[in-house]
Amino acid sequence: MKINLQDTREKRGVRNSHNIISIIFLSLVAIMALSFSIYLLVKNAILQREEAAFKSELEAITNEGYYTAAETEQLVEEASEEAEERTRASIRESFRQKLESGDGAIAAVRTLFPDQIVVNGSGRYFFFPISDEIEHHGLKDGDFEFTDNGFLKYVGEDDLYIKQGVDVSRFQGAIDWEKVASDGIDYAMIRAGYRGTTEGKLLQDDRFTENIEGALAAGLDVGVYFYSQAVNKKEAKEEAQLLLDMIEPYDIKYPVVIDIESAESDEARTANLSSDVYEENAKIFCDIVKAAGYKSMIYGNVKSFSLLMDAADVDDYDIWIAYYGTPLYYPYHFNMWQYTSAGKVNGIEGSVDLNICMTEY
Repeated sequence: MKINLQDTREKRGVRNSHNIISIIFLSLVAIMALSFSIYLLVKNAILQREEAAFKSELEAITNEGYYTAAETEQLVEEASEEAEERTRASIRESFRQKLESGDGAIAAVRTLFPDQIVVNGSGRYFFFPISDEIEHHGLKDGDFEFTDNGFLKYVGEDDLYIKQGVDVSRFQGAIDWEKVASDGIDYAMIRAGYRGTTEGKLLQDDRFTENIEGALAAGLDVGVYFYSQAVNKKEAKEEAQLLLDMIEPYDIKYPVVIDIESAESDEARTANLSSDVYEENAKIFCDIVKAAGYKSMIYGNVKSFSLLMDAADVDDYDIWIAYYGTPLYYPYHFNMWQYTSAGKVNGIEGSVDLNICMTEY
């Protein structure tokens, strides 16, 4: 039998080639496996270091007093409850101090509602939001202080026009106007007349002529006012015309005023008058006065310009506000301020209303 050596060698060579390829392939697989194992070991080490760093940071945060979300919510709730209790205690204390100081319940209530005008009437409290659409006077709480003689003095930073005045009626009796003028009074507002609160009769003040002539002779500037109880425009016109007839002979430099106040009686003819009628009466009176060549004005207290009339509806008129004491509890513009009913002035027996005027007439 003849053996083909060439075929045998070729077959052996093929087997050797297969073996080498297998060895190379296995070696590559082993290298890849080793590399992946090394990658996993390195990644694991990195993760372990990051985990250790995170734990360390968390421990530091915990040690420094930080809280979880649940703990934070609990702390906020407890702080809110504590703040509410402190606020309630502060309000109660403020209310108690106001009552003990003799300011009265209305003053105490007002401290609780600084963004509203609070007035009382007929046993009820009324609340009116303070409007930014109405002109404000812009004065600060500490802008005024009382002097030793009981006059109100401006101590603010602005250069304001200030004149001291009195307003009088028959209730002050006989007045020595020379002494009044010598006691620092610049002007006088004199009651000319009034309408009866029940029957509605028009009356002239008993001392009108005496007062106006005495004040003018003493060199004081003079204005006049009429206490209105008109229930319609017709009566408001009657009041205005009566007043104009009375002042015609005199030099009136200060305003001619309609006095708008509510008569505190269930039997008063204006007891159920609406704010619309009050406003109509005030406007018709002022328009007639203005047409006659005088400066018109509306007098009233905080209740007058909130409950009886809407301050926004009479904002175009000069305002004479009555509020006793400081700071002034009225946010809107005014031209005169009646700041006390217990003033003392030489030449006047007993008490008298004192005013300041902040407009040059």
